[in-house]
Amino acid sequence: MPAMKATPDQSDRLHRFAHDLRNRLAAIQQAIMQLHEAPEADRGELIHFAEQQYFKAMRSTEELLDDFGIDRVMCSLKLGPVDLSGLVSEAIGRQRHRIERKGQSIQLDMEPGVRVLGDPHWLDQLVTALVSNASKFSAHGSRIRVSLRCEAGSAILNVEDEGIGMDAEDLEQVFTRYALLKGRSTAGEAQGRSTLARAQQWAEAHGGSLRAFSSGTGQGSSFALSIPLLR
Repeated sequence: MPAMKATPDQSDRLHRFAHDLRNRLAAIQQAIMQLHEAPEADRGELIHFAEQQYFKAMRSTEELLDDFGIDRVMCSLKLGPVDLSGLVSEAIGRQRHRIERKGQSIQLDMEPGVRVLGDPHWLDQLVTALVSNASKFSAHGSRIRVSLRCEAGSAILNVEDEGIGMDAEDLEQVFTRYALLKGRSTAGEAQGRSTLARAQQWAEAHGGSLRAFSSGTGQGSSFALSIPLLR
């Protein structure tokens, strides 16, 4: 099959993207080189600058894929009856090492036997992402509350933390891949910034939704996952 040739508009878009990417990679390289000789007081600023360039490059990549109409779809779901109550308990159990390392605690309030039609692998990834996010952006010794209930034909999972919270601007972008949010993790954890976007995609693939709430910076955050109950 002959290779497809880019249109003039696509060629221009790719040229501008490549130029921008080269500039950002060069900026990251310069920051890394300066780190070797920079005084301790300046290293945090250099790391923050390099991180900014990284996220801007990743965000530009996502925008390019959007411009070209490229779908970032997940693998096909393997649907079946899932005991969501048990799945949530197991997912939290695998996160306990992270939570205990930060002196955090989890308060559970779950209805037993909540069943949904879903793919256990992707639901596990979704729950893990929410619990991990709550721990990552919460301080040492804080509490994470996880509740699961049935409401109006749906299973509602809430993950609430006492962490750094989000202002209105960050809240609007929290499900945008590689958005450069102002909030920082509390123990130097990686600032992935794409996991929650994928988590929302996993929720929607199950016919559900994922929403984020926060009263502002320093006021904690909560995420509400809704998945239709098994009928």
